[in-house]
Amino acid sequence: MGVMYYMIGKYDEARRAFESAVLKLRTSGERKSAFFGVVLNQMGLACVQLFKIDEAAELFEEARGILETECGPCHQDTLGVYSNLAAT
Repeated sequence: MGVMYYMIGKYDEARRAFESAVLKLRTSGERKSAFFGVVLNQMGLACVQLFKIDEAAELFEEARGILETECGPCHQDTLGVYSNLAAT
């Protein structure tokens, strides 16, 4: 749902959807998977659109750490997070 909200410009709703997903993933113990890293990155993008740059940077940093471990530094998802970090 978060991605759909993001695509239509409803960034606050997107952030809330991603926040709900992150909470559920953390609660279930899914804290180090590549999927979790991608969700954190997407939530960071929504935060950028809401001008919550500090929060976005923290999310991108957490996503970077996870994706480097799970996918490696040259994977497209990891490279995307590097790009997002550079822009914040």
